[in-house]
Amino acid sequence: MIPYQLIWLIMLLPLFAFIINGLLIRPFVRPKSRVYGYITIAAIAASAVFSIWSLISVMSATHHEIAVPDVNWIVIGNFNFHVGIIMDQLAAVMAVVVSVVSLMVQIYSLGYMEHDEAGYYRYYTYMALFTFSMLGLVLADNLLFTFVFWEMVGLCSYLLIGFWYHKTSAANAAKKAFIVTRIGDFGFLAGILILYFTGHTFDIKELHGLAVSGLLGGSALMWACIGLFGGAVGKSAQFPLHVWLPDAMEGPTPVSALIHSATMVCAGVFLVARTMPLFISSPEAIRVVAVIGGFTAIFAATMGLVANDIKRVLAYSTISQIGYMMLGLGAVGMALSTEISHGALILPNDEIIILAKGAVAVGMFHLFTHAFFKSLLFMGAGSVNHATGTFDMREMGGLRKTMPWTYVTFLIGSLSLAGIWPLAGFWSKDEILASALTSQPVLFWLALITVFLTAFYMFRAIFMTFHGEYRGGAKEEGHDYSHTHESPRVMVGPLVFLALLAIGVGWWNLTGGFSSFMGHETEAAHGGIGALFTV
Repeated sequence: MIPYQLIWLIMLLPLFAFIINGLLIRPFVRPKSRVYGYITIAAIAASAVFSIWSLISVMSATHHEIAVPDVNWIVIGNFNFHVGIIMDQLAAVMAVVVSVVSLMVQIYSLGYMEHDEAGYYRYYTYMALFTFSMLGLVLADNLLFTFVFWEMVGLCSYLLIGFWYHKTSAANAAKKAFIVTRIGDFGFLAGILILYFTGHTFDIKELHGLAVSGLLGGSALMWACIGLFGGAVGKSAQFPLHVWLPDAMEGPTPVSALIHSATMVCAGVFLVARTMPLFISSPEAIRVVAVIGGFTAIFAATMGLVANDIKRVLAYSTISQIGYMMLGLGAVGMALSTEISHGALILPNDEIIILAKGAVAVGMFHLFTHAFFKSLLFMGAGSVNHATGTFDMREMGGLRKTMPWTYVTFLIGSLSLAGIWPLAGFWSKDEILASALTSQPVLFWLALITVFLTAFYMFRAIFMTFHGEYRGGAKEEGHDYSHTHESPRVMVGPLVFLALLAIGVGWWNLTGGFSSFMGHETEAAHGGIGALFTV
């Protein structure tokens, strides 16, 4: 069992790397020195080790949760505001996703960013802060600190999307992302304030109890949940606030890999999952989650069919797959909410909270698998760009001959994203389809059509990029891209590691292991809603 003190280090180690890189050694170390990268990698590697240790400990812990004492921050009379972290199933899984994917991205960046000498130190400093912010969001035990880390994630994405700020397109993309997501953040803040003024607490667990007991309900809870979901719509680029994400491709490709797989766009899915007991207590709000997710999934997939920029294809894919996760959360949440409101489940409040927390497994399992193959695909696109100088698939072709490692790993990621057996994406998409079929047939058909559209645009990307004849790459003065070559080992290594995860992580739920870990065995024991989780 991991000591609770070490759990704090999961989020604090990347912060230490940010402080060391940005404040302590900057005056003494050259901006292009690899020391900055090594410090960030070492900190995030240690964070990943503690995250995996925490996940193993949570698996064996009573009620799958490790108690971590709070720290008093502000005490004024009877008012006591504490700082604390949650280490339960949801936090443990997300901490592993964030730290492991971030570690692979940082290692890959040693090769990808080596020619950007002027901004090298700035890149790794921002990346350390970005990782800290997302881990803080994942572990926070109250909505106020969740919002603080939420805004820090937005700030870091602004800094990294606009990393090459001397390019007008990058600067504009960063501003667009920042402004559009602020629209959703206004809803998030409004939702938090509604919950505080009606429930008189920011504590997430206390709000769960108030919601399922009926002490926090009615229109106040509905509007609070819709506000929270508004924040999720902005951060996770769901319709109609999806417009910022395709332009966010102006940032370095490793940044795109991290944003799309394990940090910013996943934050919205995590927020809905973390507050699921609130959503299932408001049938109207959980219905909005399912409908917006289902529409976004198919809507974004159609845009991916016609894009010629390989990163934009992957960006539209991310919007679609996040919609898929929202659909999964919404479909199962709607079924559970209906049974509770109709009196089919008469249980103590604590057990209803456990049911609600377990209901997120369907959507979260897809987030878990998606993180690895989507980061793999973006880094594969970066590897191709490293050789050809372009992201335009019309200028590629035939690269499987000269870039075999990139080709094989990109193919594995694409097959997993397309949901091909026996790769990870097959198992997680299967869960969502089964849940939607049982509870919401219309959403099932939307999800099924999305599966076929996803397969089409990913195979189109493979054939345009790696098959046929090479079409010359970028036409830049002073650069010769007529002879392509494989990327260096420091870039290929993370691709291979993530490809292995894209093959294997789905098997965690082959016999219901992930579902059982998240709490589905409790739901199955109660019948009714438990039937949703039998695939």
